[in-house]
Amino acid sequence: MMTWRQLRNYLKGKVVLVGLTFIDQEGKVIERYQTHGTIAKLTIDGFFKIIREDNSIFRIPYLKETIKKAKEGKYREVSTGETIENPDFIMTWKVKTSDHTDLEEIKRHGYMPVFDYDHANRNYQAGKDDEG
Repeated sequence: MMTWRQLRNYLKGKVVLVGLTFIDQEGKVIERYQTHGTIAKLTIDGFFKIIREDNSIFRIPYLKETIKKAKEGKYREVSTGETIENPDFIMTWKVKTSDHTDLEEIKRHGYMPVFDYDHANRNYQAGKDDEG
């Protein structure tokens, strides 16, 4: 098992394809969005800073359940038609939103979810948080 520092060093420079599925409050899909870039860093507080080809920065949290190693091959971004060859990782998120202006902001800058401390605290107290 890697330490946090080892993980941060390992992920730096890797290419990641990010897929976001925007859903409304009832769980219906509003839109699917993809982007990709190179991981510039994984911050100490747990956020990826991903540099895209246009040099814009996309931020998204590190959550082990959302990221997996990509199989070798060509991946096509649906929104742009661009082909990404052999990315290192694929990251997928479901983003619940009720505001369409949020969608554009997230696409431009990244996804910074609101952390539910009460939920996390209940899981911790119930002993469910020991899986890491």
